[in-house]
Amino acid sequence: MPGEKIPKPYARIRAVPPMKRQNTAERRQMATENGGRRCHPAGSVWLVVVLALLACAAPAHAQFLVRQVNLAELTQRADIIVEGRVVEVRYEGHPDYPNLATVFVALEVNRLLRGAATARITFREFIPGLGWGRGKYGYAVGQHLLLFLPRPSRYGLSSPLGAGQGLFRVTRGGEGRPWVANALGNRGLFRNVPTEAAKAGLALSPQTLKLAEVPAGPVRLESFISLVEELTRLPRLE
Repeated sequence: MPGEKIPKPYARIRAVPPMKRQNTAERRQMATENGGRRCHPAGSVWLVVVLALLACAAPAHAQFLVRQVNLAELTQRADIIVEGRVVEVRYEGHPDYPNLATVFVALEVNRLLRGAATARITFREFIPGLGWGRGKYGYAVGQHLLLFLPRPSRYGLSSPLGAGQGLFRVTRGGEGRPWVANALGNRGLFRNVPTEAAKAGLALSPQTLKLAEVPAGPVRLESFISLVEELTRLPRLE
């Protein structure tokens, strides 16, 4: 009513003006003030595709890779365990998603400890980030590697288990003998291996038990392979 006094509890309420529809000029001004950034529908769709690929780049069971794992678990989870030499490396886009950076790696097999018999093994690994550099592990022709690989994802992507723990580089020592170590320098690699093997009913040989006492550092390739061959008798983990 005209002249009616507003009750005190509502005295501070102010009317909210109706939303004003922005015209083209105002939208351009807002974009300029925001550094010229605009949300493009096509860009949003591509972002969703990339995120989906990343989520599926490794099998679901490979999510354990963010923590340290020992050799028993690496062996139980690996779909392929191979020792060989890199004969081909291609840094290229994914065959179905060219803007997705990947590295294609081919190994000439020296020894296959798990997997279908073949003279050559290949895998394709996603390269994180926006660059097209050498990838996470810097693959190069001529490298002597021992790899623990999971089953490829539905997009054909794979990567050594354990975020580098399942990639072992083979080097020659002063005596010319081959030694092997992963990205962590084998730190914690043999922890609890004999105990876990015993729980599964697997009795390790005296030679491999001695190797399992090593806390860290490179170990001889032949001794390492002997231990892995014994551990392949453990139940598989998914």
